[in-house]
This record gives sequence, structure tokens and C-alpha cells, in this order.
Amino acid sequence: MGATVIDIDALERYHWVSPIDPAGLFGYAYVILGSMMGGKIIVKRLRAILGPTASFTFYGNENGRCEALWASFCSDLEENGKDNVDAICSTAVGIFDAYAAWLSQPLPPSGNC
Repeated sequence: MGATVIDIDALERYHWVSPIDPAGLFGYAYVILGSMMGGKIIVKRLRAILGPTASFTFYGNENGRCEALWASFCSDLEENGKDNVDAICSTAVGIFDAYAAWLSQPLPPSGNC
């Protein structure tokens, strides 16, 4: 989307994240992969408004990778996540809560947006 490395490095990061219990890593993957799937929906909407020549690389692309990753994740979760359901769910909730806290903070005035 035209951002430089300097632009990206200047973005404020959310620095408070609780350590993730290794047993809960599937919960983290759930949130990240779900976000990727949501990005596909955003791209579809933006493409309808901005046209096919706009760059949507920030949101990934539509080469089917999200679906393949999601299918692999679900299979792995079914096979290896049954003993860690509480840790998986609490990690996912913690990541969602961290996103909510970070994204609910007002943006600092910068004049760039």
C-alpha cells in the first residue's frame, strides 16, 4: 500500500501481551488465521470499490493459501488440541482482548490520516 520500512517501523506497537502458554498456541493460530480469512472479505469489498488495479497486498491475496492454512490448522487442532482446550480458548480470548485494548485506544494526532 506504498508504506516504507520507515513508515512501518514508526507505527506504534502494543507492548503488553501476556506470555503465551505453549499449550495455548492453537488459540493464537486461530486468531491469526481467522484474521487472514477476514482480510479476504475486506479485499473483496475494497476491490468492488477501488477496482482491480488497486494494491491489496496488505491483506494478502486470493491464491487459496488462507483456505489451505485453515484446513491444515483445523486438522492439526482436531488431532493434537483435544488435551489443551482450556489453554487454547484462554489464549485466543487473551489475544482478542489484547487486540481490543490496543485498537480501542485513540490514535495520537499526527496529521497523516
